[in-house]
Amino acid sequence: MSKIRENMPRTLRELLADVTVSFGTKTAFREKKDGVYQDVSYARFGEEVKALSLMLEGHFAPGDRVVLLGKNSYRWVLSFMALTVLGVIPVPVDAAVRPKDLAAIAAEAEIEGILYDAELRGKRRVLTGVTAICFDKYPYLLAEGKHKMNAADYNLHDFEADTDDLAALFFTPGTTGSPKGVMLSHRNLLASIGNICQMIDLDGEDVFLSVLPLSHTYECVCGFLLPLYHGATVAFGEGLAHLLRNMREIHPTFMVTIPFIAEALYRKCWQKIERGGRETRVRRFIAVSDPVRPLSVRQAMKERLLATDRAFFGGALRRLLVLGEPMDAAVQKGLRQLGVFTMQGYGMTECAALAAMDRDDSYRDGSAGLAFPDTMLDIYNAQPDGSGEIRYKGDNVMLGYLGDPARTEKALDGGWYYTGDIGRIDKDGFLFILGRRQNCIETAGHRLICPEFLERMLCQSPFVKEAVVVGTLNPETKDSEPAAMILPDLDYTVEVLGENCTEEELEKAIDEWIAELNGELDLYQQISFYVLCEQPFPKDGAGRVRRAEMAKVFQRLMSQSKKEM
Repeated sequence: MSKIRENMPRTLRELLADVTVSFGTKTAFREKKDGVYQDVSYARFGEEVKALSLMLEGHFAPGDRVVLLGKNSYRWVLSFMALTVLGVIPVPVDAAVRPKDLAAIAAEAEIEGILYDAELRGKRRVLTGVTAICFDKYPYLLAEGKHKMNAADYNLHDFEADTDDLAALFFTPGTTGSPKGVMLSHRNLLASIGNICQMIDLDGEDVFLSVLPLSHTYECVCGFLLPLYHGATVAFGEGLAHLLRNMREIHPTFMVTIPFIAEALYRKCWQKIERGGRETRVRRFIAVSDPVRPLSVRQAMKERLLATDRAFFGGALRRLLVLGEPMDAAVQKGLRQLGVFTMQGYGMTECAALAAMDRDDSYRDGSAGLAFPDTMLDIYNAQPDGSGEIRYKGDNVMLGYLGDPARTEKALDGGWYYTGDIGRIDKDGFLFILGRRQNCIETAGHRLICPEFLERMLCQSPFVKEAVVVGTLNPETKDSEPAAMILPDLDYTVEVLGENCTEEELEKAIDEWIAELNGELDLYQQISFYVLCEQPFPKDGAGRVRRAEMAKVFQRLMSQSKKEM
């Protein structure tokens, strides 16, 4: 496992002071300028954080809240740490935020200012009466700050936060769609770093490619603060459209990502292998290397045998940390067979990113991993099948929700954080996520059916492109039962059944799949009927199905085409 320093920093300011001295000339960040990646050392980062904080000191006071709005960049991390040094509370906001949502967040947080990317100038204009500083001014501010630092009377304020003080304020959509301001302390953020270090082996030679938004705790903690703690390098990607090119340029060893990206990378890699006629050879190399233990030896063998194919990932990628929602277990195993050790984790902003994850020496495909040492993870009010609400206890659990003591009290009860997610824990301690409590279909016997779980199973058929499961009332039993809306994969259907295939032939293929699926489910979980859809389902900005709209869609489709099982 990664080594945790004997004296773990108590605050982010202590972390910054530690790493800038310990890692000095090592490369902390890489960012593309004029088409070429350029390096920033730890020493330069520390100096420029001080210079910027000196210039911001005249605008903000300890305890002020300041929005940080921008895409992943060196200036973003520079801003985050400069505010932290001042005792100012960063309020990271996604660059894709809608102006009206930005205004709502700013009002809720009672901000004093905003630091922003020039490209987002239009959105920033919705905020009035606050100090606004554009990233484009940083060259001047840094030059002036360094000049002041060299003056004989230079003295940056001596503010130092306590470990339990508020360190950052992250806004995340609530389970009902209303925004929640999640208050995270220095202890919360640093506890998450310490937790991860006890699960996986990282070192200063690792290169992280930053892809997910830094405004979310997943990337901020796991893709920025974690590598900073280890003296590793963070390279900023240019967006998903340029991901493969950036991987070839950076040769990352580690990436934090979501299932959609991981699954797309795996699929495209195998397409390239098949086009090159290497499928048989690659599968033979996989069969030879898979049994090798320990992980480090197996990894070295795969890197040697599969070097040609691993070039697709930049040639050096050895780890993916997949967060956000459960990923396809077959893809997780497939990536690991190619020498990309793919770990799943479970977490949320309220737990400073993570509450569980796979270990280097203990993992289970399809699960969200194990609880961290010195934390508690269990299932509350479990049903007969062992499923129930996931709750968690650890030093990384938030201080609470901003300005909402009632919601805080409900979520934090008896020292536990009640996640609102439904899951189960197997006999070996591995956590499996089934779905959200608010989305569950509840039967007359008070059993909960997780639609997300059934949807993932439905989508294992290549004939099914998308699926949404809703509850419907059985007129005979007067009980709720699951029904499905299915968007078929027409490309696959044509490829397998032919261009002249009929709807009846497609329905027969789906009938057979659902019959097989129902054979594996308890009676109360079995899908009673389905309707075929022609259009993709409505989704929010994060790609989640708008379930509140699906009842109307379901009723309309059911009246048009109902297929009894």
